[in-house]
Amino acid sequence: MPTLLEEFVGARVGGSPYLRLHSVTRIIVPFLLSLNVLFAKDLLSVAALCSLSFAVLLLSGVPLRVVRGYLALIASVTIFIALAFMLFTKVPGRVLWELQLLRVQAERGVWEWSIVVTDASLLRTLYFSLRILSMIFIATLFIATVGDRDMLWGLRRLGLPAGITVGASLFFRGIGFFLSDFAVVKEAMEARGVDFERTGLAKRFMLYVNALIPLLSLLVTRSFEISTALETRGISPGTRLSGSYHSTPLSRGDYLVLAAICIVTLAFAGWFMCG
Repeated sequence: MPTLLEEFVGARVGGSPYLRLHSVTRIIVPFLLSLNVLFAKDLLSVAALCSLSFAVLLLSGVPLRVVRGYLALIASVTIFIALAFMLFTKVPGRVLWELQLLRVQAERGVWEWSIVVTDASLLRTLYFSLRILSMIFIATLFIATVGDRDMLWGLRRLGLPAGITVGASLFFRGIGFFLSDFAVVKEAMEARGVDFERTGLAKRFMLYVNALIPLLSLLVTRSFEISTALETRGISPGTRLSGSYHSTPLSRGDYLVLAAICIVTLAFAGWFMCG
């Protein structure tokens, strides 16, 4: 069964013991890991969470080339955070480097705008960067190990209403539909002589805007088909779906993994409360 990552970018996750866990386990583990982001309030705790998320990501069998694809995003976000602390805020601490950009003499005093690099600003930049990196690892773990059917069966096993289970499954399935439809529309435009690679940025933007017209038409058509199918089966937002279909019992490994992640979450919560 393809995972969300395979449907989005075509990256297949190799077989691993983590993928053989129950769908409920593969949903709860990223959820509790993401909950720990709220409890990581200092550099040491967020570094521990980042290391834990990366370790679980490796154990799940996600190829490293998928993680490397986020390096440019992580680098740009880190640079943006660092510039925000250095240009627009002056974080108290030991000054490591300072450069005055503007000095204005006014009646009520002197206004200065300087680039100030302190040890506290560097630590705060590292803290936010590791926090964002942890969220990227957790999100990658989720989409790389859970498919839309896994989400549907897992949420049904948890006893959630049909509006939540079907809605969550259709949301991620809709992203896959949109990407596949966009690839089809782009190939059709290229077959008619449109060159996306050699056009300027402004013209390329207009080409993508033009591509939205057939995409919106396909979106409306798919929405009508899905709503008709749900209405035919008598599924409404408040319908309680039976969890007996496609439900296998949790194995001993599932209970061990769930117990371990619950202990980790309680440890981070205690760290947050006592810190």
